[in-house]
Amino acid sequence: MTAVLFVLAAALGGVGRYVVENRLPPSGSKAFPIATLIVNVTGSFLLGLVMSAPHNVQLIAGTAFCGALTTFSGVSLQLHRRIQAQDISAALKYLALLVVLGMSAAWVGIQLSSRLFG
Repeated sequence: MTAVLFVLAAALGGVGRYVVENRLPPSGSKAFPIATLIVNVTGSFLLGLVMSAPHNVQLIAGTAFCGALTTFSGVSLQLHRRIQAQDISAALKYLALLVVLGMSAAWVGIQLSSRLFG
């Protein structure tokens, strides 16, 4: 049963990412990559939220759902596009924003997790 839930959670995470990426304007080398930021910050929060949850919840929600929702390759692509456009400032700002928001979201999720699952 865990394997079935794992596959379903991964499918939902992947579909979630697809929806966010396709509902927001495409991001080229000059556009701000809001969709990639949203999925990664949301994933950071959700990962923090399941930190104190039972192992099966961590596996299904954390590994499967968040693993399919978030993307390091998407972040790398967005940074690469900005570097290729010789906009190092935009690349560094995006990276800093992603790290600060991602870590903050994870911290909030961890705080909630400890209260929910103690």
